[in-house]
Amino acid sequence: MRIDVVTPWYPDHASVFLGVFVQQQVTALRSKGHDVNVEVAQIFPGPPGPIPPAVHEAMHRHAAQDVDAVYPTVDGATWIPCPVPARSGFAGRADAFAAGIAAKRRFLPTDGEITHAHLGVPTAAAVLDLGDQPVVVTEHQSTLDFVLDEPPARDRYREAIEQAAGFYVVAGHLRDRLIAAFGPEVTDRIDVIPNIVDLTDIAFRERDHERLDRWIYVGAIAAHKGTKLLIEAFLHHRANHNPHATLTIVGDGAEGRWLWNRATEAGAGDAIRLLGPLPHHEIGPHLSEADLMVHLSPAETFGIASLEGLGAGLPVISLRNGGAEHTWGSIESIAGVLLDVGSGAPAVSDSVAELADAPQRLDLASARRHVEVTYSASAVADRLLAAYTKAMS
Repeated sequence: MRIDVVTPWYPDHASVFLGVFVQQQVTALRSKGHDVNVEVAQIFPGPPGPIPPAVHEAMHRHAAQDVDAVYPTVDGATWIPCPVPARSGFAGRADAFAAGIAAKRRFLPTDGEITHAHLGVPTAAAVLDLGDQPVVVTEHQSTLDFVLDEPPARDRYREAIEQAAGFYVVAGHLRDRLIAAFGPEVTDRIDVIPNIVDLTDIAFRERDHERLDRWIYVGAIAAHKGTKLLIEAFLHHRANHNPHATLTIVGDGAEGRWLWNRATEAGAGDAIRLLGPLPHHEIGPHLSEADLMVHLSPAETFGIASLEGLGAGLPVISLRNGGAEHTWGSIESIAGVLLDVGSGAPAVSDSVAELADAPQRLDLASARRHVEVTYSASAVADRLLAAYTKAMS
């Protein structure tokens, strides 16, 4: 099968995490012998108002002279510059993506039998009218509510649901959100195909769960990921339960300096390791060294990091943030603790202590099997291929 994947996110040398879930799907489909071409629509911010025609004309001239300079291709993925006017919203972004992708295809055409667009708006809205092949959509953006709050984008989103040959979300709570937004008439048009959770480089290790000394968090250090709550819970735990606790953070972000300063002021600077972002294959050893994953994002579309933690044999403390309860809520009793969104640092800290006091309830070997069976690359690729076949029939 020839598949065109269109996405605003894909890993590159500047960001090894960005869109890794899209890359994992592409790799899984290619491993089954399918031809997958990837187009990555990149936002190039412009001033308010329409993009001057001279900008597009200049890009056309440069592409005619050196197509690789304008549309670089690496490992079957082509990056497409899309000038986007400031303050044009998500609908304006969709229009910019459509113009950019159409311009690229004049130089580097695609021949896919089907298009797989990641995100309803802007991406699916951009490609629905660019070709005759059926379009399958996967929705997994954490900014979905902002998209739906914008009337022009909301209208484009409804059109994407209605016109797509298949519309999928990565977890059930996103389906519920879209049904609430657009009414029961879209219920039968939306189904769930999860992200891949790749445990290839993540070894399972049995642990003594009576000692949950070594915490780990993997993800962005940012407000929307709950990292302020993470550090406050960690400091509370050291002060009230376990003065030997340590915290390893894999990732970076805007709150990194604040987090370090807060820990240092509390006398816990030596107990925290900030490793920065790491390639996926380098994360496994750090998971093996840890005793517990704590992930306190208040909202997650899916939540791959927590599932990778379970795959490594780590109990997980998380919030009922949408993704967590839909991906591993059914095995919470053997895998960790899910707290209500809004829980404070003492509640998180106390839940770690309570888990250490009752380790006999944990069965992380079964938790890993749950992740392998449900979210393996082969299983998800088979579901995608079934969706493509249905869309083309």
